Amino acid sequence: MNSRQPGSGATTLTYDVSDNRVDVVMDDGARSSLWWATKNEWLGLIDVSGIELEALYGDFERGPLTSESREYVFVTRRA
Repeated sequence: MNSRQPGSGATTLTYDVSDNRVDVVMDDGARSSLWWATKNEWLGLIDVSGIELEALYGDFERGPLTSESREYVFVTRRA
């Protein structure tokens, strides 16, 4: 899926959801790729790191994590 940033005229974003990647292409040809980790990947990393998950929120205002959430906010502490 491609999209242009409204009003910027300088960036095209291509989303590859199956690869957890966003490709950013500027009109001048500069390129960059961004990858994200899934919630389960983060939970696995937390588990093997030996830290304890205290809370998981859907935003930085401590809102509940729902299917509509656009963020994961993990609160952890050393075990």
